[in-house]
Amino acid sequence: MLTKQLIKTSLLLALGCGSFSSFAQNLLLSGELKASEQQLFYAPKSDNWRVQVQWMMEEGEIAQQGDVVVVFDSGSIASEIEQDEVSLEAAKEELVRVTTSNEEKQIEAEFNFKRTELLLQRARIDAAIPQANLSTYDYQKNQLELEKALINRQKSSAELLQAKTENKVAHNKQLLTIEQLETNLQYNKTQLASMSIKAQRTGPVLYANHPWNGEKAFVGMTAQPGWKIAEIPAMSELYIEAWVHEIDYQKLTLGQQAQLLFDAYLQQPLQAKLTEISTQPEERLQWGKDAYFRARFNFSASGLKLLPGMSAKLTIGASADE
Repeated sequence: MLTKQLIKTSLLLALGCGSFSSFAQNLLLSGELKASEQQLFYAPKSDNWRVQVQWMMEEGEIAQQGDVVVVFDSGSIASEIEQDEVSLEAAKEELVRVTTSNEEKQIEAEFNFKRTELLLQRARIDAAIPQANLSTYDYQKNQLELEKALINRQKSSAELLQAKTENKVAHNKQLLTIEQLETNLQYNKTQLASMSIKAQRTGPVLYANHPWNGEKAFVGMTAQPGWKIAEIPAMSELYIEAWVHEIDYQKLTLGQQAQLLFDAYLQQPLQAKLTEISTQPEERLQWGKDAYFRARFNFSASGLKLLPGMSAKLTIGASADE
């Protein structure tokens, strides 16, 4: 009797150890449904180091191509555009005024130069009369008039050159002012346009997670330039992304099968296959300072209504292969 009891106890222990060993070989991972391709919406650059989310399309809503998905606070950009337009119009009017005024000065300088040129020609004719035909006074007077005509012609020539130079400088300077205002205006218009981001594809809108605390993006939040705010995934190629702790990394090999359960479909287990695993570990700030490896699992689930961002559980091991 005692012998039979010992045999039963041994069998129970053996079965229990076998079950524990099988359970211990299983690796449980939490994952998230991802899309291979997506349009990403980032916080744009601005004059400030932070920008506020003013409006977003509801998460899960289907955006059509061309729809506005995210709007950021434009701050003073609109008023700057208005001011640039006023300044640009004033600068163009100033260009007309400067050009007209300088052209008048140049015409006057050209007329004065031609007049001194004619006076010089006349003075040369008078100065060429032989002294024998004139009194000493008249002869010296003609020579003096020639010298004065030469000086006046040289002076008028310099004034004409100066008028042309001033005309060109003032014209080019005003053109540069206009160009600068046009550049500022175009920059501000581009900045304003970047504050409203449109969908380039049709698909569901998904909010991104805050890079520091993991919270979902929301209207009213402030973000730094380059932060991901939302995305529109392509629904054609979905996969599961999981992060494997460095301790469990050696347990994985490409091609391994895993049992896949979505939190939304716990009664419909699926099969997944490990297709990628990173070779460089990364820190996950919300999980502490340990190192994790990114893993990708492909699967097929044609009958389920899936949306990127859904949570899932993966079981790798003996039970998953059965």
